[in-house]
Amino acid sequence: MKNTLCRSYFTIKMDLKMKITALLLLVALFQLSAKNAYSQKGKISINMEDATIESIFNEIERQTDFNILYKNSTLDTSRKVTIKADKVKIEDLMDLVLKETNVSFEIRRKLIVLLEKKIVPRMKIKTSSLDTPKIMQQTMTVTGLVTDQDNVPLGGVSIVVKGSTKGVSTNFDGEYEIEVSEGDILVFSYIGFTSREVTVKQEKSINVTLQPDLMDLNEVIVTATGARRKVEMGNSIANLNVADDVKQRPISNVSDLLQGQATGVQISSSGGSTGMGSRIRVRGSNSASLSNEPVIYVDGILINNEANSISFETGGQSPSRLNDINPEDIESIEIIKGPSAATLYGSIAANGVIRITTKKGKQGEPRWSAFMESGLVEDVTTYPQNYQALDSQGNPGFNFEAADGTFVPSTVNSFQPLNDPRTSPFRTGQSYGAGLSVSGGSEVLTYFLSGSLTDGEGVLPVNNIKRTNFRGNFGAKITDDLKVNLTTGYTNSNLELPLNDNFALALMSQGLNGASSIDVNNGWGEFTPDELFTIDTRQIINRFTSGLEILWQPMEKLNVRASGGLDFTSRWDSQFFPTGEAPAFLNYDQGARFSNRFNDFVYTLDMVGSYKTDLWEGINSRTSLGFQYLQNLSQGTFATGLLLVAGSNSIAGAAVTQSNEQTIESRTVGVFLEEQIGFSDKLFVTGAVRADRGSSFGASFNSVFYPKVSASWLISEEEFFNNSDKYGISSLRLRGAWGASGVQPGTNDALRFFNPIAATLDGQSVTGVTIGSVGNTGLSPERSTEVEFGFDAKLLSDKIGFEMTYFNKRTEDALIFRQLPLSLGVGEGRFENLGSVKNSGIEIGLNTRIIETDKFFFGLDFVGSFIDNELIELGEGIQPVIFGQQRHVEGFPLGGYWDETYTYNDANGDGFIGQNEVQVGELGYLGTPFATTDISFTPTLSFFENQFVLKGLLNYRGGQKLYNNTGSWRNGNSNNRELNDPNASLEDQARAVASKFLGTNAGYIEDASFWRLREISLTYNAPGTFSSKLGFDRISLTLSGQNLGVWTDYSGLDPEISSEGQANFTTEEFLSQPPVRSWKARLNLSF
Repeated sequence: MKNTLCRSYFTIKMDLKMKITALLLLVALFQLSAKNAYSQKGKISINMEDATIESIFNEIERQTDFNILYKNSTLDTSRKVTIKADKVKIEDLMDLVLKETNVSFEIRRKLIVLLEKKIVPRMKIKTSSLDTPKIMQQTMTVTGLVTDQDNVPLGGVSIVVKGSTKGVSTNFDGEYEIEVSEGDILVFSYIGFTSREVTVKQEKSINVTLQPDLMDLNEVIVTATGARRKVEMGNSIANLNVADDVKQRPISNVSDLLQGQATGVQISSSGGSTGMGSRIRVRGSNSASLSNEPVIYVDGILINNEANSISFETGGQSPSRLNDINPEDIESIEIIKGPSAATLYGSIAANGVIRITTKKGKQGEPRWSAFMESGLVEDVTTYPQNYQALDSQGNPGFNFEAADGTFVPSTVNSFQPLNDPRTSPFRTGQSYGAGLSVSGGSEVLTYFLSGSLTDGEGVLPVNNIKRTNFRGNFGAKITDDLKVNLTTGYTNSNLELPLNDNFALALMSQGLNGASSIDVNNGWGEFTPDELFTIDTRQIINRFTSGLEILWQPMEKLNVRASGGLDFTSRWDSQFFPTGEAPAFLNYDQGARFSNRFNDFVYTLDMVGSYKTDLWEGINSRTSLGFQYLQNLSQGTFATGLLLVAGSNSIAGAAVTQSNEQTIESRTVGVFLEEQIGFSDKLFVTGAVRADRGSSFGASFNSVFYPKVSASWLISEEEFFNNSDKYGISSLRLRGAWGASGVQPGTNDALRFFNPIAATLDGQSVTGVTIGSVGNTGLSPERSTEVEFGFDAKLLSDKIGFEMTYFNKRTEDALIFRQLPLSLGVGEGRFENLGSVKNSGIEIGLNTRIIETDKFFFGLDFVGSFIDNELIELGEGIQPVIFGQQRHVEGFPLGGYWDETYTYNDANGDGFIGQNEVQVGELGYLGTPFATTDISFTPTLSFFENQFVLKGLLNYRGGQKLYNNTGSWRNGNSNNRELNDPNASLEDQARAVASKFLGTNAGYIEDASFWRLREISLTYNAPGTFSSKLGFDRISLTLSGQNLGVWTDYSGLDPEISSEGQANFTTEEFLSQPPVRSWKARLNLSF
């Protein structure tokens, strides 16, 4: 059975080879033009007389890609000098500018960092015959290589002899040479990385690996008003430098990149089907009615982030448009967590903002990167047996009958076709991938080009995905004052889906509702896998995202940025039931065809101007004024064909056809103003306001305003904090913010509209209408206001980084659906701004370097989030909102589990629970559907001079409940262990009796806390000498595994899955395919 449904390994391999060959040829074309575009780099000409140092710095920044970073207290930038230089290197020019100052500089990638020279006072040294050899010690030359954790050379690293002014910087290839004496301490420092101190012994070569500094306050964050240093911001914003994660972690999609990496961010996989999405929550759930997913920007362009992107029944699991983005192309991800940080993003941002920045080209010769990977996925779940108890005469019966004395069990038969290798439909899925990228450019033009192919199989024969990604990012320096950046990305994917989860035709339902013997329909229920696998369900995506950014500096202190872009998605959802072969369900065995096509457009237009000036000595101001326009347009056509002619797979061959179409459009316009005041580069105070108007607002509702105030204080730079090092504190920043943002209503929520009906008037067929919705002219966006405060600290010479944040967020004017009396004849009801929701919590981040030597490194990162959610108010006269076992009830978490509690007692001690031994109590709250505690540990171990790197990700989630509806459903079908096995515990028997006869499922609403070993990876970084012999700059090989173990008391299939996919609140497990285990081998090449 399985062999006829699987593609052969040879076919897949050859298909992939042809695609890789085509990809290599395509990208090779870019190299030809790239080499021609390369020119001599780093040359600059300046002719300025009697000009301030600040104006010269501005001129340097205009002519180059460098940004100059300095403290006002370090350098008097109002001092005037004369500079005449023609086509000199940037290093030589900076020497001229700083010639008569007490300031030195370091070049770190695209940053020029100014440092105050430390004057070491001369000391009188008492000498003796024993001291003389040490004082007269000869110097020696030490050379070496400085790399990051992935063995990538770091150019511009500062290397200083501790306690002196002697120092050098590494070259572009990470190499350095310095004159030192034995016993000297070399300090290696680089922005974005933690510093290292190495004592010189007798070795002539010292190679150093620097680890990322996850709490670097000089890190640059992209905001709505432009790039800002992290130290200037009063909010907690996670900045994930993920460019190398795909090389060392088992990453399949963007959701994997985010898992366990940032405080306050919870990623929940919906199940085990290949190509499925994940639920993303940032600081809890704000809305009872609207989406709680964050919005996504890619290179400044808002993109389609539909979480449940499927238009017909596939069970609960569905793809997410977020995962169309190629992880290989991503440079960094910023997570703007709450309303206080997202104020300037307006009426779409209360659930958080995720900003994705893709890789860009850098000036220099073409640099190539390639990868090849292969992997396996396997189903590792042991599914519960199907039971049937029999008495000595072979008559079936149940434990509750044994309790009544009407049945005496003799034998218990059990079987599960999902487990038995003779009947199991599961396979070991194979995955393949390959990609190639090149970047480089000249002083005028830079480029980044990439292409990749992936081919992945799920554990079921009808679950496969093929994806092709291309990206081209370009930067052009038009004039010294004008730069233009163009980003483009294209995705094509073909996803084949199984019918699974919460569906009568799902494979899980047929296996878990099967017979207790292989002799009955091979142990399956009504339908077998052969019948189910005839159904063809797939989704084809063609997606193009492009953005244009213009950077203009018309005057010294004014910067203007204008950007615009389009995210276009063409989607085809297709489902086919072949005539005479498909299961006999809803007459689909007579043939059915569903074809739904969508064109989704998301337009973004932004413009912001920033003016920076010095108000007084040590006090500077940055004023930003901006405008934003957003438009979403979705066009859909729906076609259905039933009773197909045998052999036809077209709607044209159907006896019964139906069709429909829809157009959904919304627009939002916003303007904002922000003012930031900086005091001596230590204290920053920011105030801002944004005003929005949207087409989804009620007609009588005008604009909405969102204010913001924040402060950041680098207290460790104050004079009274100078002796903090003796207490182990390297740096300390205090921060706080208050602000608001919103979530706008659905496109049609405020509108009054009519539904067409067919009617008969005077014997004639006519078209009529009924009121579909009465609308609400006063409908406004939901408004979330948040206060947060916290601190960032570095301890023990930067070996420990610690951050902590408290937040309290309240959403007012939450949309609640009010039922209207049918007698009004105005439709079922309408949305009104009635509710109020609160989220509060604490976030903790810890970054440690426990052991760090030349040969060995061990570090441990920790992120933890502790969140409390409460529905404060539903609105006057609004009854609790009930959906299944969950409810929205005032005073309790949104979507909380509710049911009648019960007690039980085996009164006669016979080991069986009967109906009269279970007593049902009152309706009560049983727990929240979302984890209140979410913590992750990420250990990193490197050894043999970073040749081997071992990483892991261990995650704990606790405090949440999950409805085991699979268990309850099997209980209703009477084939579970609780009803049939005399050895079942009294607790399990009682919950089965309570569910089957007494109407309460409280026993199946279980504690779903768990520990999960999400990832382990081992990377081998080949030595540079070995790589160069093969013609490469770097070679690395990574072996990794995902979902390697779970520890939980939950009795269902898995404590994390949801039969409703990425639905807002429904979290029950109902016939859901559990997460699979995956293994991957990946080869990375750079040249």
